[in-house]
Amino acid sequence: MDRSERLIANSLSKHAADAPSDDRLLEGVHARLRRRRTGRTIGAVVIAAAAVATAITATHLQLRTDPQIAQNPQPGWRWESFRTVQVQVPARWTQYVSGPAPCTFLGNSAVPTIGRLNGWPASKVYTCNTAVLPLARRQPYLWFNDVQAPGIKRYDGGWTEETRMVGGVKLSVLTKDDSLRRTILDSARPITGTDYYGCTARQPADGPTGKPTAQITAASICEYWNGSLIAGSDVPSDKALALADQLLNASTPRPAPQPASCQDEAREYVIHLRADNQSWPVHVRYTVCSIDNWPGLDLIRSGPHQQIQGADLFDSVKPIPSLPR
Repeated sequence: MDRSERLIANSLSKHAADAPSDDRLLEGVHARLRRRRTGRTIGAVVIAAAAVATAITATHLQLRTDPQIAQNPQPGWRWESFRTVQVQVPARWTQYVSGPAPCTFLGNSAVPTIGRLNGWPASKVYTCNTAVLPLARRQPYLWFNDVQAPGIKRYDGGWTEETRMVGGVKLSVLTKDDSLRRTILDSARPITGTDYYGCTARQPADGPTGKPTAQITAASICEYWNGSLIAGSDVPSDKALALADQLLNASTPRPAPQPASCQDEAREYVIHLRADNQSWPVHVRYTVCSIDNWPGLDLIRSGPHQQIQGADLFDSVKPIPSLPR
């Protein structure tokens, strides 16, 4: 490495964390280029400066997407996971939708949404061709793997939607608050081992469950479909022991054979029971076609694991203008 390369490397290491966003960086480069005088020597300096700026941007993006495994979320926030990415969202964002954005026509417009375009069977999918809902029915959202291309789109009323690709998954955030949007997207990290809840991106192999050697004090839930992670969540601490008793009870009902007419494919859950820094995974298979209800199922099928289907939210009585996404 020659002296010039060492200077560039030192500059990157000192200033990568303070590098501007892509939008501001590009504007700044263009402004500087307009102010530069012409000439071979000056032109060479401009090219070198542009190369450094590009490298800083790439380093900054890498810093924003470094894995952060088992890091506690900031106060008032929580982690949401999907496939190979995890991201922090405000804790009050509690409405879950399965399908494409922004199909939340009958949802609660006062509650921000976490959406997942997760590839359920075709009978469960509703195609949403609307770019944005009317102002009176619009709410902030984070959407996983929606159809939007990476970039920024601005809508009426001061609303902005930004889409980024992190860990091979697209994240789309719609808000009126630019700072909130950036905070959410900047928190996104690829899942390279396990997420905050102890979930792997791919469904682990089913194996024998060892009997816990201590009283269960905590538990988390990992949901999979077709082998990919759909969502992870924590079990409330005051319910972890009761759930463990239900899961480890031999009388817990098992799914019956699935009828041929049933189009609902099975969801797989791995519930991690924890105590004294140890963990015992319990595998549960669920399908609406063949399982009886039992006390633990209501808890497992809650939060991000109970997603409203987009087809159920369509309001055909009050159609809205269709803007291509």
